[in-house]
Amino acid sequence: MTFSRPYVGLTGIVFGAVSLGVVVRSILPDNIWINQPLHSSVEALGGLAAIAMAFVLFASKQEQSDQHVQMVAVGFLGMGVLECFHAVSPPGDGFVLLRSLASLMGAVGFALAWVPTVATSVTRSHWVPRLVVAGMILLGLWTIAFPRTVPQMTQHGEFVARAVAVNGLAALLFIAGSIGFLLVFRRSNQPETYLFACLGLLFGMAEIMFLFSAPWDSGWWFWHILRLIAYILVLGYVSRGYAVMVSDLQQSLAQTRRSERRLAAQYEVTRVLAESSSLKDAGQSILKAIGESLDWELGIFWRVDEQQEVLRAVDLWYTLNLQATEFVADSRGRTFVRSIGLPGRVWASAAPAWIHDVVEDVNFPRGPFAAKAGLHGAFAFPIRSGTQVYGVIEFFSRAIREPDGDLLNMVDEIGIKIGQFLQREQTEAALRQTEAKLIEEAKLAEVARLVADIGHDLKNLLTPIVLGASHVQGELEECESKLPQLDPEQARATLIQSKEVLMMIRTGARRIQDRVREIADSVKGLSSPPQFGQCRVADVVADVFQALRLIADEQGVSLRAEELDTLPPIMADENRLFNALYNLVNNAIPEVPRGGFVTVRGRTDSEAKTVTLSVADTGRGMPAEVLESLFTYQATSRKHGGTGLGTKIVKDVVDAHGGLLSVESKPGAGTTFYLTLPINGPSFSFHTRSLSSEKLPRK
Repeated sequence: MTFSRPYVGLTGIVFGAVSLGVVVRSILPDNIWINQPLHSSVEALGGLAAIAMAFVLFASKQEQSDQHVQMVAVGFLGMGVLECFHAVSPPGDGFVLLRSLASLMGAVGFALAWVPTVATSVTRSHWVPRLVVAGMILLGLWTIAFPRTVPQMTQHGEFVARAVAVNGLAALLFIAGSIGFLLVFRRSNQPETYLFACLGLLFGMAEIMFLFSAPWDSGWWFWHILRLIAYILVLGYVSRGYAVMVSDLQQSLAQTRRSERRLAAQYEVTRVLAESSSLKDAGQSILKAIGESLDWELGIFWRVDEQQEVLRAVDLWYTLNLQATEFVADSRGRTFVRSIGLPGRVWASAAPAWIHDVVEDVNFPRGPFAAKAGLHGAFAFPIRSGTQVYGVIEFFSRAIREPDGDLLNMVDEIGIKIGQFLQREQTEAALRQTEAKLIEEAKLAEVARLVADIGHDLKNLLTPIVLGASHVQGELEECESKLPQLDPEQARATLIQSKEVLMMIRTGARRIQDRVREIADSVKGLSSPPQFGQCRVADVVADVFQALRLIADEQGVSLRAEELDTLPPIMADENRLFNALYNLVNNAIPEVPRGGFVTVRGRTDSEAKTVTLSVADTGRGMPAEVLESLFTYQATSRKHGGTGLGTKIVKDVVDAHGGLLSVESKPGAGTTFYLTLPINGPSFSFHTRSLSSEKLPRK
């Protein structure tokens, strides 16, 4: 397109507008036609078109380096908002004012596009469009809500000088902007600048026609027609811009999908290789990963038989809906030498190859079977390290596919990865065997640890059951000896006590069953996670005291609970918390002399985020050498038959809750354990650590 053609086009716009205006005014000089619904529809359409144009221009800001276009977008935005208010405004001064200011706003946008500092500041600022919209909305609302405050714009059916001046200024600014865009088009030959030049000229001619018209006369309707033509051009540009954006978006999405699928294929192949001990194990998984990710329907893995110097099929994969029985059978029983068939030519060249239609390829011996199966497109790539080829992988599709260089480059890299995997296979096999042995030993060690923990708990849990059973037996024997002179009150007390003991036996038996289930799980390689739920610490401590009441009574030790009812419910595994407190109280009872006591206290921190439980005894305390290994498997026990595992079990329970465990102990002054637990359950921000040497202050 040369400069003369648009120049002639613009001249045609000016000449045509002037000529039609003269004709209309000559034929219908005094014709008045009032049709407010039609006028409102035309103005609303124009306003919406201007707003849509603005958004399209703003959306193209990343691609559009021309600052002038962004300034025009601001003008269209302001003009569109005021045009919409003009469309709903009743006839009157506000009606004309909104129309005039809309034109002036658009004209200012066209004109200021050629003021470099203004255009640059608008382009860089995200607030200018927002401020323009807000200002235009306020102006429109003011005009409609307070029509009496609007300056006079018409008198005796004619536009006053104020209205003529505003629209005359708009005409000059539109034409000035049009000239600016025409000059840019002459230098850059960009079609958008030519469109803006035409729009500016159409809007400018419409404003000129406004100067020679009166409300609702023929000239008034004519300049509306000119503006409508301009808005139709705007809608055309918006539609074209939308179509271009949709097309670009579709292409980008398609490219993104292709890239994602190819990345997925590379990732899956890498994952399969990392998880496999040999290529024999990984072959079919590699074929499936590539085929499903890249949308191919059949894949065959050929390995080089170095003794026979041929390629043999060792793995195969295909989609469920593919009927290719004869092709698959022929491929399984066939071998290829160098340069024969698709695998042979890849073997010979050590490079990927593509066949857009195997049925028509002269060097494809399986062509008849491929035709029966409906297979056409194919590609293959070597499994290699340098120039050494270890095998070939080929894929087929029922669609005829044109060569894809990017795809061939990608699968060539995959082939190199697989070749390197083959080179490392023997070394990695030995390493995997060693790692597997270490992992197995670690699992056995974990099972042994769990069994030791559970065995310790079983021993402790059985103690009150045995004692309780002995007590019940003694009570029953005593009742039997006194049957002739049995006192009813004594019998009732004995019955109540026996029921309590039997309840303790049932509860202890249930807990033993739970721990035995954990043994079975650990042998199967399972370790059940904590089951967190709302838990009242006071209830857990009461259960512990109930289970150990007989042992404590025999030792002459009092069990006390203080300030536990004031604690809020916490998120905890109730069974694990019971085991921890049970171990602490059970370990403390033998250390306390007769007449002493074991006390469990509770308090909440100042921020109500944690609770601290203290288990204090009045026993003989622990020496320093015992404290050092207290929370490890090297812990020692001073109880007869003790394993020393109790405090380590407590430590594991506190760790599982994301809490802190510490101890204070002095020989001859007793021992106090502190369990600090988060109220809302474990959190990664609340670090779990061993605090065997850390001391918490008493409150």
